This record gives sequence, structure tokens and C-alpha cells, in this order.
Amino acid sequence: MSFISYIIQRTLELELEKNNVEYSHEKIREAIKNMEYIEFKTQKQHLVARMNLNKLGQRILNTLNIPVPKIISPYTEFKEKYKI
Repeated sequence: MSFISYIIQRTLELELEKNNVEYSHEKIREAIKNMEYIEFKTQKQHLVARMNLNKLGQRILNTLNIPVPKIISPYTEFKEKYKI
């Protein structure tokens, strides 16, 4: 683990502790790894679909004041809201 990723993980742990969220190092890594989304285009639409977030993933986003994405969103809305 690099120094930067260690600092980010430790900061997240401290924030979770402040918010009384139970966690383990492995569960944090797994929750973050599962925070994936896919983009897909049809002839008429460009959409983003998020993968299933587990409960810890949702609590992490809430702790960091990041809204939980809708399951399917228009790409422009997702891009604007999450600064991708």
C-alpha cells in the first residue's frame, strides 16, 4: 500500500469512527472496490448504471457527504453531479 492510499484509508477510518460506523480494513477495501459504474450508449441515450453498493459502501458515501447515485442515470447528470 502506498503512503497516499494509507493516509486516505486512515482518514476514512477516522471519519467512520466519528459517525459510529463499524468497519474493518478488508470491508472498507471491498466496499470501495465495489463502487463501480458502467457507461452505455444506445442510439438515443447515454446512460450510467452503478453496481450494487453494499451497506458499508452506502455508509461511506453518506459519511463523506457524497450522495448515493441512482441505479441508472443520464450520463450528463451523473457527470455533473460526481465530477467525472
